[in-house]
Amino acid sequence: MPVEMLSQERKLKKGVGFFGLLAMCVGLNVGGSLFALTSPAAGLAGPCLPLAMFISSIPILLFIVPLCMLSSGWPTAGASYRYTQLVSPTLALVAGLALLFSMVVGGQPLFALVFGLFLKGIVPVNPILSGVCVLTFFYVINLLGIRIAVLVQNIMFWLLLSALILYVILGAGHIDTANFSNPFPNGIAGVLAAAGLLFTFCAGGLYVIDLGAEVIQAERNFPKALLIGIGIVLLLYIAIHIVTVGIVLWSDLGKQTLVHVAMKFMGKPALAYFVIAGGLVATTTTINVIFSIASRDLMVIAEEGVLPAFIGRVNKRFGTPHWALTFLYIGFVLALIFIPSLLFFGSIMNLGLIFSISCITLAAAVVVKHYPKIYENSYIRVSPHMIRYACFIAITLNVLIFIYLGATMRKAALVFLLVCGVSWLYTRSVKPVLAGIQENNKIRFK
Repeated sequence: MPVEMLSQERKLKKGVGFFGLLAMCVGLNVGGSLFALTSPAAGLAGPCLPLAMFISSIPILLFIVPLCMLSSGWPTAGASYRYTQLVSPTLALVAGLALLFSMVVGGQPLFALVFGLFLKGIVPVNPILSGVCVLTFFYVINLLGIRIAVLVQNIMFWLLLSALILYVILGAGHIDTANFSNPFPNGIAGVLAAAGLLFTFCAGGLYVIDLGAEVIQAERNFPKALLIGIGIVLLLYIAIHIVTVGIVLWSDLGKQTLVHVAMKFMGKPALAYFVIAGGLVATTTTINVIFSIASRDLMVIAEEGVLPAFIGRVNKRFGTPHWALTFLYIGFVLALIFIPSLLFFGSIMNLGLIFSISCITLAAAVVVKHYPKIYENSYIRVSPHMIRYACFIAITLNVLIFIYLGATMRKAALVFLLVCGVSWLYTRSVKPVLAGIQENNKIRFK
């Protein structure tokens, strides 16, 4: 590894192999957002929902090779934060805090609430209470160590994959081509806004890079898991969206979930399996991984002196950042209880992902020129010119998607921009620390 690890990072235990990493990548992508955000996205894009899905994936597909270069050249804990430091420690802190905020009041509460809503369809329990229970369960799982979290993730991965394939196979024979007769009911702007809402569908899985210090043979396993994982989820999503808008007219999807669509062509045994192995497991795979990656980000930020150092401490017995996990758990639960809004959760989460991934993309563009040691140590070698061109196009598309999503979801956009502004003001108070980080990076990699 071409960089000295932080003292707490050394205490993390390597327990993530290739299949565990692949399961985490796919599980983080195929989450509750598939069940919660497909209908709102269809309301924006109409029958062009599969096209919106493809458009939202273009920046990710362009960025995947540069990201493989980064993650194999410098596998590290909190990678999304530390890579952005190569551009600017100030930008990294703003993006890192904004992403953590997006996870705390966006992503994790969204998936917990979706879990509760699905469970309510099976057992008459309060969805908020169910969400708190599932958050508590995976908080404990992640406290006990990365190996246990990966074992649970592997089991859930195969259940989820089989349920989604079942949906596609059984639904394909019930598609009505007449549903595609008016492809752009809300114009191209509607398709782009839907693309912004769907951004997390492929983007979320990229954040397995934040587990870099715990991945076995990270320099080899990251490129393989990222490329295969993104390919699997993109093909699955496009197939699922074609089936969904092909069976139910897009204008009728507003109050329906994938389960309501599945009821139209699945028998009771198949439907029960889809609800449990698809709906419930989809949310839990994502909840599990978000605990893992968000806690590593918070650990690194804290140990660098930007936040109180005790937050970044790693438990000696289990090799987990217990304080970071605990603070995140409390934040997740409070957000779930006091802001139970699926659309707000989803919008905040996607705005945070778009901003963060754009920053990492910018880092990949500057690495080949300004930090040659990372490029030279990478397992995947691509022409520096190709890397810069791909990153430039990806960032441009990300900006467009961000603008359209922000214009559509104005309340969430205002909240997110406010958080970014407050984070930037906070960077002024830790300016000496950030200057030291920048100097250390220059010494390490040039």
